[in-house]
Amino acid sequence: MNEDICFSPEDQQFLDRAINFCQQMGERAVLVLAGSRSTSFADEWSDLDLWIIGDKHYLSDKDRRVYEQKRELFVDRGDFEAHWSFYDEEDLRAWLETYSDEPMWIVANSRILYGCSSTAEELKHYCQYPPPVAERKLKWMFGKYYFAQGGPLAMAARHNVETAIVAVGNVIEYLCKICCVADKQPFPYEKWVVEAAKQTRLGGMVYPSIQRAVSGIGDFLDPPANRNWRDWTPVKELRGTLPIVQNGLKELGWVGNWIDDPNSAYFDETIRRPAP
Repeated sequence: MNEDICFSPEDQQFLDRAINFCQQMGERAVLVLAGSRSTSFADEWSDLDLWIIGDKHYLSDKDRRVYEQKRELFVDRGDFEAHWSFYDEEDLRAWLETYSDEPMWIVANSRILYGCSSTAEELKHYCQYPPPVAERKLKWMFGKYYFAQGGPLAMAARHNVETAIVAVGNVIEYLCKICCVADKQPFPYEKWVVEAAKQTRLGGMVYPSIQRAVSGIGDFLDPPANRNWRDWTPVKELRGTLPIVQNGLKELGWVGNWIDDPNSAYFDETIRRPAP
């Protein structure tokens, strides 16, 4: 068990229950700490998020029926602040092989607390995108980002503040996901996607623009009378990230016409295909 992780008495009690369950799930079973507390993102509100990976054939008949229906066995302490999810090792491996982003991120950043460490380490090998997969994801997200930082932001000038704020969120979300995938790494759920992006090479280039855009959101609420809407801080800063992203992708070794012609990425990749 990781000795540098501290648990409250209540959390330790729940952890002991999880360990007892893990012990019954086969010789390759492992208990890992997941979510924000397994990374540097935790704060005072972070819950205790555990995953138990084992062999579903050791589940009780009742638990097996629940698992087969939901593909997960979820156990909560009762206060929504501590819980574990059980996954069959082979089922989880098959899931990761589909390059599903969020579970890849969770497994990649998990920390072993108890059990067979080789199980967890082997699963981590599935948590980096091969270059062709990363490129497909990049093209699709680049198109989403390009569209969001174009037309939708103009709605602020038409006194449609709500739509403009939605557009800001969309630009930032896809920009951050691009930062992660550009490093061939998975991205987390939206709650932590900005924090994950900040730790990437491209994220270091674009995060200052994101900060300035968010700090200037008041321009939407109280439009400056002496400036064209294209110069309002969120619009100017987020649209200004396009050349930074294009040059950053090239510096990271990415090549392709889609980088210099994001319009083609949008029409050829984003519109025609579901999210990869």
